[in-house]
Formats: sequence, structure tokens, C-alpha cells
Amino acid sequence: MLRTMQTGGSAASEYRNEAGKSGPAVPMPPEQLRARVSGSLDDAWFDTSGTLTVDEWRRALASQGKTFRDFPTIIDFGCGCGRALRHLSRETGTGQRLIGLDPDAEAVGWVARNIAGVSASALDDLPPFRDGTPGMADLILSHSVFTHLPEDVQFAWLGELARLLKPGGTLIASVHGAKVVEDFAASLPMAELAGHVRAEMARTGFFHMVGKNQYETVLPQYYGAAFHNISYISRNWSRDFEIKAWFPVFALNHQDVLVLRRR
Repeated sequence: MLRTMQTGGSAASEYRNEAGKSGPAVPMPPEQLRARVSGSLDDAWFDTSGTLTVDEWRRALASQGKTFRDFPTIIDFGCGCGRALRHLSRETGTGQRLIGLDPDAEAVGWVARNIAGVSASALDDLPPFRDGTPGMADLILSHSVFTHLPEDVQFAWLGELARLLKPGGTLIASVHGAKVVEDFAASLPMAELAGHVRAEMARTGFFHMVGKNQYETVLPQYYGAAFHNISYISRNWSRDFEIKAWFPVFALNHQDVLVLRRR
């Protein structure tokens, strides 16, 4: 059953984990790595946004009666240089396994060297994940990955994440939903372009355009901006996943978040 939840985003930049401890004792990544993730050199926002994302994941899991401690193996798919992993690593307990995956080999290398208790691996631009075994994960978390993938690559990675998850496992993923679509269309310099975006979203429910900022040149060639509506996701992601909850305008008060169950 699809549960639609309207929320106003995270309330605070501080969090306390299940052990009651605040803040991670983890160094800050170099600025060029931070910028690839956040599009900014602002280290305070990088740190704060990581706490917010972990809190959003926590609340999404709570909608299903779950906590991070309920999942023996957790993957952060699209971990970058650990924006969220720096904080998530404080949430896991003894015996849990935490894995970071990203195509940015430099960022993954930094995570592997600097965040204790996390194993990190670089991905090829397209699946499969060569070191990944079927059913290795109980929970996969993904902030702002499907917001950048063209349709064929999107489907390839959805299939791969389904392979990596155990049946019944959980995927939490964010997408650019209706609010971001309208913000993007309104920002375009030509009314004709804005009309094209809106028409394509009305026709198919999906739109992608290639484009990178100055910090993203090392990322895959297909990298750009992707937009989804919930009807498209319901139609096209249902082969491997059942939508359990949908949080519009939730991730950093910007992206929609979906909680999906592996069939």
C-alpha cells in the first residue's frame, strides 16, 4: 500500500544517535571532494546537510517501524566522500556492516581511509558492481543519485540494487519530484524550453538532460539532471520494488523520498 506523507523536512541540524552521542569524530573531506557532492565549498553546509540526510533516512525508516539497527548490512549507494556516511557510521552497532559505493574513485578512497567501520568501493559507470554478491544487503540508502541518471542507466542501476538486496530488503531513494520540476522549468531562460520540460513530464512523467557543474567533470558522461513524477515511478519501478511510502519535498526540503521494498 502506498503511503503518501507530506512533511516539512528536518527540524534541526543537530542529531543524537541511538546511543545518545552527538556528532561524528570524523575529519572533513578536502574541499574539491565536498564540492562534487554539494556543489559548494561551504564546509558548514556539507556537515549540516549530512546530519539532515541521516535524520531523514531515520524518519523514513520509522514510518515502517524500523531503525538503522534493524539492518545487518547497509549500503550508501552514491556515498561520495561521505557527506552522510560520516554521520551514519555513528548510528550502526557492533556486528553491523556499513558499505559505501560511488563511481568517484577518489572520493571512495578518502572514505575508506578516513571513516572507521566503513568499507568503500568504486563503481564502474554502469553495473554490475563487480564485488557485489546477490542478496548482500538488507538496506540500501541513496540520496540524489536517481536525480542525475538517464532512463536506461536508471533502470540498469535499479536492477543492480535489486540484485544486491535480499528479498524483502529496503531501498530508500530520492528523486526530483513535482516541486523541483516546476522550479527548474521556471528557471529556464526561454519559455519554449520550460514548456518542453512541462510537456514531457505530462506525457511520460520523466525528463533528463545532460549537464555538469565545474566540480562534476570527473563524473560519468551521462551525468545530468533527471526528474520523475510518482505515476512514472509506480509504473516503471514496480518490477523489482513495491512502494511502501512516499515523502514529497522531504530530502533537504527539496527532493522527494521513496521507501521501497524488494519484491
